[in-house]
Amino acid sequence: MPESQPRRRYLAGVLALLAVVLIWVGSSFVMNSIFADLKYNKPFLITYVNTATFSLYLIPLLWSCTRKSKAFSPEDVILETEVRLLGNEDVEDAILQTESADVSKLTTKETVKLSLAFCFLWFFANYTTNASLAYTSVASSTILSSMSGIFTLGIGAMCGVETLSIPKVISVCLSFSGIIFVSYSDQMTKPDTNDFTIPAPLIGDLLALCGAIFYGCYTTLLKVKIVDESRIDMPLFFGFVGAFNVLFMWPFFIVLHYTGLEKFELPFSPSIWVMILLNAFIGTFLSDYLWLLSMLMTSPLVVTLGISLTIPLALVGDVVFKHFMPGLQYAIGATLVVAGFFVVNIATLSDVDEKELIHQREIIGEDEDDLDVDETRRRMARALSISNPNRRASNASGLSAHP
Repeated sequence: MPESQPRRRYLAGVLALLAVVLIWVGSSFVMNSIFADLKYNKPFLITYVNTATFSLYLIPLLWSCTRKSKAFSPEDVILETEVRLLGNEDVEDAILQTESADVSKLTTKETVKLSLAFCFLWFFANYTTNASLAYTSVASSTILSSMSGIFTLGIGAMCGVETLSIPKVISVCLSFSGIIFVSYSDQMTKPDTNDFTIPAPLIGDLLALCGAIFYGCYTTLLKVKIVDESRIDMPLFFGFVGAFNVLFMWPFFIVLHYTGLEKFELPFSPSIWVMILLNAFIGTFLSDYLWLLSMLMTSPLVVTLGISLTIPLALVGDVVFKHFMPGLQYAIGATLVVAGFFVVNIATLSDVDEKELIHQREIIGEDEDDLDVDETRRRMARALSISNPNRRASNASGLSAHP
């Protein structure tokens, strides 16, 4: 590979990440507009449509099943997905890394079981986040949803997959302080009472926090189950999550309809249909693919830090499109949440560097041991080579003494 190729690849990953940030912020404003401006407050139906698009990731699997007459190998689809995401130039490296990995990839059967276990948690994480946009601003929802990283840290520490440190504890305190400021500011700046779709910003803040908790549980349990993200084919996993959501979530339409929590009504105008479908395919299907692509081209840490760009973009969007002017308390709260977000990621980066240093030292130690073994063997060989001529000389003199 040319020397400049990794740099171009990294820049392409950064561009994909920026596209994800823009899409997610734009999707949040579209949802907020559908709920508040167009008075179509159906977060469950929209979430159902959004997650249903994940099932399109199964198309490569179905295509391979119909194309091949021989027994289907799930690893073929996983390999094809990696080829599409990594590019042809890195296929050989990816195969070598896969073959030399200490842990094996999950099979299709194992991926199906994992998707079934997490589909409900995934759905309600998205549902509560979407529902929060009906009651609070995009900026508030984005800020509070970013708490998912903090909840991941706390839940992960209880499950033994994360390690606590002083910087991480400080980040939790900063983030919770920011939540108090943002929520209090939302309560003090209530919207007009004639806008019945946004009766209480506090409800939206609580829903956004619930979404962050669901995401934290989802991420932590996924780490516990698969240990390392390289073991699972994420598009295949998302595909089964979408399929199971389509199969199992439709009865909730009946429950919500007859309880009056969300009357089942299809969109009443073509413009709403267009917004919902575009949001589903661009804001969910495409953005998650780009997110996975950017993570492979850069690193999970870069992606996590980059997603924090949604917070200032959401604030700018609320100021420009919603004419929302944040007060001092709101600005302080947003700053505290962002500060906590960066502190926890900097601490995580330090842990990663420390583990990498330990790993390199172990490799160096193994190399030194190998060198010691080689040196010992060379000394033994030299000793044998010195003693062998003497033996040969004595043998020769012994032979010459006999007629």
